[in-house]
Amino acid sequence: MDWYCAVWNCDEVNSEMAAQYIYEKLCEGDTSLVGDIDIIDEFYEDLMNRNIKINANKGKGFVIIACDFDNAEYINELVQKLAKSHGLSFYEPQNMIYIF
Repeated sequence: MDWYCAVWNCDEVNSEMAAQYIYEKLCEGDTSLVGDIDIIDEFYEDLMNRNIKINANKGKGFVIIACDFDNAEYINELVQKLAKSHGLSFYEPQNMIYIF
C-alpha cells in the first residue's frame, strides 16, 4: 500500500495545513477533532460495496483509505466523489489536497 487518503466529519478545518494536522492526529489514534455521525457509516458502506482493492480503516468520525499506487488515480477520484455525495471532507496527504 503506497497511497493514502482520508475522509472525515469536521466543520472546523478550512486549510490544507489544518487538514494535515487532523490527518496526523487520526493516524496517531486521536479522534477528538472529528465527529462520529451516521454518514461516516453510510460512506464506508458505499465505498466497501464497490469491490475495489483498498484497505479502509474506519474509526469514530473518519475513514483512512490505502491502495497500491497503481490504483491511486481511480481511487482518488472515486473517494472524492463519494465524500462529496455524503457531505464529508476529503484529504489526500501526498499532495496536501483538502476538499470540504
